[in-house]
Amino acid sequence: MKKISNNSSFGKLTQILNLLLLVFFILSMVFLLKFDKVNVNKVVEEPAYLAAKENLHTIEHPLKQNQAEVEYYAFKLDTLQKHLATADKKTAKTLKEDIDRTKNTLSEKEKALAETEAAIAEGKANFEPVETAYNNICDQTQKAFNTFLIVLIITLVCFIVKIVVWAIWNYKNSITLRNACSWMEKASHPAWAFAAWIIPVYHLIKPYTFFHEIYDETEYALQDKGIIEKNNSSDGDFRMGFWWGLNLISVIVMSVLLYATFFGYGPSFYKLNHTTMAIVAICFWAFYIAMEIIIINKYNKMNKLMAENESKFIA
Repeated sequence: MKKISNNSSFGKLTQILNLLLLVFFILSMVFLLKFDKVNVNKVVEEPAYLAAKENLHTIEHPLKQNQAEVEYYAFKLDTLQKHLATADKKTAKTLKEDIDRTKNTLSEKEKALAETEAAIAEGKANFEPVETAYNNICDQTQKAFNTFLIVLIITLVCFIVKIVVWAIWNYKNSITLRNACSWMEKASHPAWAFAAWIIPVYHLIKPYTFFHEIYDETEYALQDKGIIEKNNSSDGDFRMGFWWGLNLISVIVMSVLLYATFFGYGPSFYKLNHTTMAIVAICFWAFYIAMEIIIINKYNKMNKLMAENESKFIA
């Protein structure tokens, strides 16, 4: 049984998943911009809608008090009239005066209630088209957001699957390297291929250092056996650092900026050009994925050379 295996199939699968991820990320940006188009209209119309709603609330505010006053004086008038029927002449005179005052007051309160109800009817008539237009925009915004959300979920699933396949690939590469090089027993344990992505904060750097270690040690082992020429250039370190920097910017920094631009309703929402931000995010993701594909391809070639020259590593 071979102790040094060619794991390039997992590397190639990671490359395919990267391309699929880029396609869905671009689609998510397209649908995000479609959502943004209607969402911006919603944000623009919202102050007018809220002002109209507040105005209607102000108009409706006196209604309950007016109704309560009319009910109170109507009840008082009814009570006085009942007392009048059984009152003596002296008391009747006083009651009649009180009844007249109550009738006048009730008439004023009924007039105030009628004016309030008329104002409310007019306010509702004015508010209804504003509310209808705003609700239509909200419905359009929600539909556009739901479509974007579906594509975003697919993108996230692709990203997670890619990480799992990447971790399996790194795990197998680490095992292969341990079988080929005795000194790798003191290196990072192969389980870090998975654990590096799970531990919070640590996942920002450990996946990079773990793969960097595998990459460097594989290159050194091939050079040590004379399979490839020794190269003292630091281009590899720069390339690896550039790749991981693009990864962090694309996945973390651009995600924060995109959220602030499209959903934050703060300075970024109003000051940054939304289309430009989406294009910048696509560019960073494209550069990041391109770099990762190149690095995977380079490592696959080294892994293939190691498998083809197994006899030089395994006594």
